[in-house]
Formats: sequence, C-alpha cells, structure tokens
Amino acid sequence: MIGAFWNIRGLNKEGRLQCLADFVKDNSLDFVGIQETKKETFNETFLSYIHKDFFWHSLPATGSAGGILVGLNDRKFEVLACMNGEFCVSVMVKNYVDKFVWRLIIVYGSPYEDGKLRFIQELETFLVNWDGPTVIGGDFNLVSCCNEKNNGVVNVK
Repeated sequence: MIGAFWNIRGLNKEGRLQCLADFVKDNSLDFVGIQETKKETFNETFLSYIHKDFFWHSLPATGSAGGILVGLNDRKFEVLACMNGEFCVSVMVKNYVDKFVWRLIIVYGSPYEDGKLRFIQELETFLVNWDGPTVIGGDFNLVSCCNEKNNGVVNVK
C-alpha cells in the first residue's frame, strides 16, 4: 500500500491539478490526503482528472483557508464510513483482498494559536472511540520548539 500526504497550499493555483494528477499516477498511489486545498467544492470532472478509480471525500475550505481532500483507490478499498470535523477527516476503510479494516485520518491543524487547542481536542475525539490500526497524516501546524519554524515567526501567546 502506497500513500501520500501533501499540503498543496491551494489546489486552484495554475499547474497544481496537473502536478497532483501526475504525482498520484507516477507514484502508483493507493491513497492520498491533500491539505489546504482552499476549495469549498469539487466536481466529478475535477476529481476524475486526478484519478478516475478513486473514491473522493472532502472537507470544504472556510473561505480561502483550509480544506482537505482524501482519495482512495476504489479497486483496492471499500470505504465503510467518513467523518468530517473542523480540522480532520476520518475514513474507515476495508481492504478488498484480505478484509483488513483500518482508518485513515487526514489533518490540517489550525495555523492560528486560538485554534490549536480545538484542533488537539478534535483529534482526541477522533482517536478515542477506535482502537484499531490508524494512519494519521497531514499538516498539524504544530512545532515543539522554535527552531522547527521555517520562517522564524513564533507566536507564544
């Protein structure tokens, strides 16, 4: 199983759709989690262009911020359930071949200090009711120390 998580920073930007479609195809991805799509809706033509054999589910962006898109190869996986939060998307998945059930969680944590606690609390609620295998990825927008920041700007309020 091959998957990827990508903070695309705007799926409407020129060339991003082609780049994403090429990335999925060139790497023979079985699943993909895209964060910061900055899109409120996706039409079937748009999603089929990325990969026609994927099941797609999204968490709409709020205005021009955030947004998550998750895709899974529907020839390999049965999607049992999807759940959206404010910062996370959870997908319960069953492999067709071995019937193995697992969960995929894609996150886009709040980039703002006042939303970080809500993000952590939401992630905890997603994790508390399931003790099976879980793959979590995305952009947590959290750092454990100041030197992890790529721009040197740290809000410590």
